[in-house]
Amino acid sequence: MATCANCGATLSCGCQKRTLANGKSGCANCASKVTKQEVKPTTVKPTKTVWGPDRYKHLQKFTKK
Repeated sequence: MATCANCGATLSCGCQKRTLANGKSGCANCASKVTKQEVKPTTVKPTKTVWGPDRYKHLQKFTKK
């Protein structure tokens, strides 16, 4: 028998195992508790600066000369 990594409850079969909203593994009971808690949204930062004199340079292949 497996046990829950979060609360230590005994899992009778693998169908009770869930991936929680915070990315961890747990049981169905923990899944309902974690969804009630506020999970911070992930923020995506831009990888490149798009402003400046070269900002339209990538569009040159689409423009006629």
